[in-house]
Amino acid sequence: MRHIKLWIVGGLLALLGLFAFQNIAQVELTVLFWSFQTSRIVVIGSSFLLGGAVGWLLKAFWHPGTRR
Repeated sequence: MRHIKLWIVGGLLALLGLFAFQNIAQVELTVLFWSFQTSRIVVIGSSFLLGGAVGWLLKAFWHPGTRR
């Protein structure tokens, strides 16, 4: 069972690497009055992490756990 999990994790990491390699093109990101260039994978990854953080915070505020 452990070997199956390692193969799954390895496969997912390979897909992540392929996705990152295909999205290395430079894009211009504009926020209010300033703009900068970065790779597309950085924009996608930071959006993913920011969405995860917002979801985690919303869950923490709406389900704060049991308090006595």
